[in-house]
Amino acid sequence: MTSIQTAKFNVYNKIAVFLLAYATAFAGLTRLLKAVSDFTKSFSDLKKLLPISTEQPSMPVTRTKNEVFTVMIDEVLSLANRAYLFANDTSSNALMETFHVEISYFALLSEPSKILLAQNILVALNTNSAALIAGYDITALELTTLENDIATAQNEIAAPSSQISSNKAANDAITAGFLNVDAKLNLLEKSIFGKFKSGLSVNDTLIRNFDYAKVMSITIIHTSLSAKLKDSYGKDIEGGTASILIGTETKEGTSDISGDVIVNEFRGGTYHVTFSAPGYISRTIILKFLQGKKTEITVVLLQA
Repeated sequence: MTSIQTAKFNVYNKIAVFLLAYATAFAGLTRLLKAVSDFTKSFSDLKKLLPISTEQPSMPVTRTKNEVFTVMIDEVLSLANRAYLFANDTSSNALMETFHVEISYFALLSEPSKILLAQNILVALNTNSAALIAGYDITALELTTLENDIATAQNEIAAPSSQISSNKAANDAITAGFLNVDAKLNLLEKSIFGKFKSGLSVNDTLIRNFDYAKVMSITIIHTSLSAKLKDSYGKDIEGGTASILIGTETKEGTSDISGDVIVNEFRGGTYHVTFSAPGYISRTIILKFLQGKKTEITVVLLQA
C-alpha cells in the first residue's frame, strides 16, 4: 500500500472501533445502521484484497511484530490500570468494564482483535483525558505514544511498507477497494452528522470522537547511514563521500571536518556503499540497512 492508503486504512480501523463503541446509540436508526453496515462490508472486502497483492512486510529493525504488540499491550495495561481508578471514583460501571483489562485478555485474541481492544480503550482514555491528566497521573505524551504504537501494530498486520506486487489487476482492485470504502464512509458521515451534529439529538461527545477517528496521520520511517571516515593514522577525513546505490538512484553525503558523513531518507535493504575522498583509494562495502534505523560505521581509507 502507499503511505496514503496506509493512513486511510488506519482511519478505517479507528472508525470501526468508534462504531462498535456507539452501537447502542445507533440502535433503531434504520438508515444510519444501513450506512454502518455498508461501510463495514466495504472495509471487510478491502481487507480481503490486501494479502493478495503484498509480500515481504517490513518493520523497524530489532523490533519484531511480537515486540511491537508487546509494547502496545504494556502501554494499554499501564494506562488502563490508572484510568480504572477514575472509573471507580466516578462510579462509572461502563468505564470500569472498559478499563478492567488483564494481559490474559489479549492472549487468545487475533492480532486485529488486539488492536480493536487497544483502540477501544484509547477512545475511552481520550474521551476522559482532561480528568485523567489532571488527577490520575496520566500524561498527554502517554496517550499520544499509545496512539502511535497502535498505528505501528496496525501497520505490521496491514503490511503498509510491503513491496507491491507487479500484478496490475491486483493493485487496481485495491485502489478500487479504497475508493469504495471512501464512498461508504462519506455516506456514513452524512448519516452521523445529520442525526447527532445538530438538531434535537445533538451529541457533541459522539461527534468529537467520530472526528477524532477520521484524523489521518501519515508516518514515514526513514533509514539512515552515519559513517566516520578516517585515514590509516586515525585522522578524520574531511570532504569525503559516501554513496549508496539504490536501484537506479544514488544517495550521497559528504563528510565534515570531523569526518562524519550522513546519508538520510532511504528504504531499508542491502546495498553497495562506496566511500571515497580526494587522494584516497575508494572502498565499496556491502551493508545491510534495517528499516527505520540508523546504521553507524567507521571506514578507514588508504592514501592513493
